[in-house]
Amino acid sequence: EHNYGYFWMVSDLAKTKNKPIVSNKTIIPETEAESFPTLINCQEMKNDEDIVLPDYFLRDNRANDPSAQCTLVAISYKDHGQKLLKSWTEPFEQFYGSSQNRAKVMSLFITEGDFTAFLLASMQKRTIRSKTDPKLLSRTLVRFGSSGLLEFNDALRMHNMLTGYVYLLDGLGRVRFAGSGEASEKEVQNLIKFAKTITPKLCEEKISDN
Repeated sequence: EHNYGYFWMVSDLAKTKNKPIVSNKTIIPETEAESFPTLINCQEMKNDEDIVLPDYFLRDNRANDPSAQCTLVAISYKDHGQKLLKSWTEPFEQFYGSSQNRAKVMSLFITEGDFTAFLLASMQKRTIRSKTDPKLLSRTLVRFGSSGLLEFNDALRMHNMLTGYVYLLDGLGRVRFAGSGEASEKEVQNLIKFAKTITPKLCEEKISDN
């Protein structure tokens, strides 16, 4: 936030029609997809466990199978961005239903500023816990402090902290889709279509269960 400034962010949202990242209309091919960048010093809210991303997303894919799972990572810096992300995450969760162990949403809340983050960490974690279903706490992550964030934001093209961002990862942690702001109906359709492309066996199981 300090690099770009509040007024730049407001102007940027106006210029981009609240879409700092325009979502891709076709899935990013495996050969072109980049790995989700590493971010250390994150915490998982269920047990206050220190974790490293993207390792935490991939911990259950012991076979390193790219089609074994997909993960929708929803990232926000502000409450407003968090609210916008529901337009992406809720349809995704509704589609996959009981399959969510292998097609899951991971929510990451980032607070910048080392001193401010240190002072607010406990209060913010209490607030997040009070608003989060206990069953989802293991999928709710927080990150306090600015160390390493510049590189992380650059890698994901997240320069506007006033909105939210989503990234669809395959089983190897490669980014196959990205979006920002409030999802349109077409963007949701593409997100689910691409997730189905990544995890064809999972979709077959879903059909057979029905």
